[in-house]
Amino acid sequence: MQKTMRVRLHVLSPVHIGCDDVYEPTGFVIDRQRKKLIAFDPIDFVGTLSEQDRRKFLGICEKGTMESIIEIYRFMNEHKGGIDGHAVGITDGFIDSYNRVARMSTSNSRNIQQELNKFLVSRTSYAPFDNAAYIPGSALKGALRTGWLNRLNNRYQRQGARGSMLETELLGGTFAEDPFRMVKVSDFLPVGNPETHICFAINKKKKPSKYEAQGPNQILEVIQPGAVFEGVITIHSPESNAKLQQKRAVPVSEEFLQQALAFFAGELTHEESLLQGIGLTSGVRTKLNTLLPVRLGRHSGAEALTIEGARNIKIMGKRGEQAKYLPNSSTIWFAADTPKAESGLQLFGWIALEVVAMDSGSLYPQRTFGDRVTVGAIPAAIAVPAPTMAAEKIIWESAILTWDIGKKTLKAVNGTDRTELRIGDDQSVVPEALRKKLFVKKDAVKAMVTLEKQGSMLKIVTIELPALEKRT
Repeated sequence: MQKTMRVRLHVLSPVHIGCDDVYEPTGFVIDRQRKKLIAFDPIDFVGTLSEQDRRKFLGICEKGTMESIIEIYRFMNEHKGGIDGHAVGITDGFIDSYNRVARMSTSNSRNIQQELNKFLVSRTSYAPFDNAAYIPGSALKGALRTGWLNRLNNRYQRQGARGSMLETELLGGTFAEDPFRMVKVSDFLPVGNPETHICFAINKKKKPSKYEAQGPNQILEVIQPGAVFEGVITIHSPESNAKLQQKRAVPVSEEFLQQALAFFAGELTHEESLLQGIGLTSGVRTKLNTLLPVRLGRHSGAEALTIEGARNIKIMGKRGEQAKYLPNSSTIWFAADTPKAESGLQLFGWIALEVVAMDSGSLYPQRTFGDRVTVGAIPAAIAVPAPTMAAEKIIWESAILTWDIGKKTLKAVNGTDRTELRIGDDQSVVPEALRKKLFVKKDAVKAMVTLEKQGSMLKIVTIELPALEKRT
């Protein structure tokens, strides 16, 4: 027996779910009139330049100094007319920060490094096909698990245990006994085109103080309030021989969501009372209406990620002082338009969850790329796995391979075709003979690349030395 629920998530306050990717200062320009950040592929940018400008740009890039980064920055800004790319909303505060970096003197490389480090913009999770934001199922499942653990702890009141040991005690065992292996949560795809925005994350003390809270400078891309996402949650009944303790097993019904998310309703009430104490309001409660609250993503607050009654939150002191461990955090993070904003502050991460009818429409929102629908076209009533087909193999015998150290991504170009592969710190996919030139010297190299065609996408499977070098 299983219960599949179609679930809709309504974003109530800015949400940032990290994906280890950033908008780098030399990978975007600013459209001040439209108040948009335009992110682009540097290879596409070079293609828009005249031969004379291309030689000038190459000359700047070949300097390889910290100061030359500012020169690249300015050059791109001056030649942004032909650039087309992914657009993200920005504020006047962000434009001011951008202008400050662009006007920096090129005589102090240390200052340049510090400013550029501050100006990295963390991206929220996005689909590579069209750059649309989405909500990973793992983020929602983690929140549901936290809510369920809090419910169990309220019932059984385990004393002394913390962390994973407490979870094991509450759930009745490790993986085989963990009721959450029966809960499957899909990724949540956007309905329509959700807007994202660049904001500053600023820290405020929960209690009035003459001293400001100290926190690192952060610039984040967030999903804007009003965005809607859809996906499914499936709850399976335990197998007949399962070791699950039935009294702690997840109910195969919507009752599970109501019980797990009751925890977040209490956290919202507590947080709103704290805000009143420092003269702020959230507005989340009025947007929630009768739906279930849940909190996701970065800066959701330590309380929303831990078990009440067993919290041990690290509180950093002044420089040189030892950190303290307390049952509650001392500060709260807000999304703001400027780094020093005192008004217009918004809490991070609040979402309303709605269970909707499992009708005969598509199981997921349909997403169209160009002239084809690539996802969401499976009718809910007959949702079955698609038959597996052998992927078409393609070989680029003399592909140009480059390394994007910021994104930790390999980029392969073959004529007008291109693709990329995110490898993180694992360089083993590249032949050893090419690694020094590619990863250390940051030079482009030639390689034989084997790919699989997946719809309109090309996925890198293997990278080898070019055929001529292999023969010699």
